[in-house]
Amino acid sequence: MKQGIGAILVGVFLVVALLLLSGFNRAKPRILVMHSSDRNSSTVQRLDEGIHIALDRNRLPMFVRWHYLGIDHFPVEDLRQDAAKIGARTIEQFDPDLVIAVDDEAQHYLMTRYGGHARPKVVFTAIDHEPAAYGYVGAGNVAGIVETLPLTAIRDTLLQALQGKPLRLAVIGSPGPTGQGQSRQVQAYDWAPHQVVSVDSPADFATWQTTIQAMDGKVDALLVLSCEGLTVSPLDARPVPPADIVHWIEANAKPLPLGVSLSYVEMGGALSVAPSARVMGEEATNLALAWVKAGTAAPPVFGQSNHYSVGIRATPLQARQVVLPSIYIEAARLNRLYFP
Repeated sequence: MKQGIGAILVGVFLVVALLLLSGFNRAKPRILVMHSSDRNSSTVQRLDEGIHIALDRNRLPMFVRWHYLGIDHFPVEDLRQDAAKIGARTIEQFDPDLVIAVDDEAQHYLMTRYGGHARPKVVFTAIDHEPAAYGYVGAGNVAGIVETLPLTAIRDTLLQALQGKPLRLAVIGSPGPTGQGQSRQVQAYDWAPHQVVSVDSPADFATWQTTIQAMDGKVDALLVLSCEGLTVSPLDARPVPPADIVHWIEANAKPLPLGVSLSYVEMGGALSVAPSARVMGEEATNLALAWVKAGTAAPPVFGQSNHYSVGIRATPLQARQVVLPSIYIEAARLNRLYFP
């Protein structure tokens, strides 16, 4: 009899404990990190590194989940829309209190539908367009950090690389949301003493090739924006890996190429000056955690990230007879972006 009562009490205790644990878990804030790219992107990995740095300092129990849309690799609009549908389904099923939405593609294809709603809160980061482009201005559930291309640092790096002379600068990027946002920033900037002679955004690699080949003798430097989501040609919709594009540019472009993404040098490029993905991830997560802890407080004001990283691949720079001050080399080493 006593054994039976004991078993019942143990069972009751376990049921109560499970109910309490379930209630505790349901009470935890839920954060979803929504990436535009896939998890293999080095920029995504560095941004996640920053997110984890902020989460490791956090003492508030919470659920955090990641979803990688991979949209920027799809050259076909239907595939991008399908990826956005999967992202929306993830939000519906996970029911997060807050979504950290990374890059312009995530905003353009998915997150704009949640602006102005009671739930979820949205913290954008690494966007190159202004928040107004996504209807976020005045939305009571949206905050975030705009990615500012380090254009002054790029201008000064070009002066160092090309021995201080004013130069003719061409700009090329993809026609996707990130590429167009970057192009907008570049065209609004005062490049003096340099002169921007062309800005192009072809949708296919074949046109990129002919555009770059036509620059021979007319341009001193080539600013390479986002090269994600390009097709082979107007008649061939197969996607071209960004690494293949970077390798071709480095082998064939007569002007000095300079990339504005962290992955440019990692994929074989010689020189990049890019926003710091790690810092943006950390700053966005700090903002998100503070807002979650504040409960129903109004959203923080929009911010900007001005930190940047230098990337160098020494051999192709030497082949172009480009010599940079040692501080550039050390900066690249500190950011794990220096390659022989």
